Order: sequence, then C-alpha cells, then structure tokens
Amino acid sequence: MGLLDKAKDAAKVVGDKAQEGLKAGQEKVDEVKTKKQISEAKEQIGGIVYLQRTGAAPATAEADIDRMVGEIRDAEARLAE
Repeated sequence: MGLLDKAKDAAKVVGDKAQEGLKAGQEKVDEVKTKKQISEAKEQIGGIVYLQRTGAAPATAEADIDRMVGEIRDAEARLAE
C-alpha cells in the first residue's frame, strides 16, 4: 500500500469520525428541544388546571389537557429511543 493510499484511508477515517460527531451533536440538540417541549406542555397544563380551579377555564380545557398529555407521552417515547 502506497503512501497516497494510506493518506486517503486516514482522511476517510477522519471524515467518518467527523460525521459521527456531527450526528451525536444533532441528537443532543434534538434531545434538548424535546425536553423543552415537554416542559412547556407541562406548564400549559398547569395553567389550564389553574383556570379550572378558579372557574375561568375554556370549554375546551379537558380536550386541551388530553392533547397535551398525548404530546408529552410522544415526546417521552422519542427520548427513550
């Protein structure tokens, strides 16, 4: 194997490692975004529950809570993958 072949192989290895690093970084960004979505949905649920307790909840409160709980479950499932 010539010097040029060794250099090409080394460059390929470096490129592959860089791709792996980018993928890992993107996965971390996605994880942080998903956790933020979960947190925001929980906060919204809390707001609706407060409105229910104070008698000012919208007519769609129960449906909104059910929808957000489903969104949280979906997001948590994505994190578990």
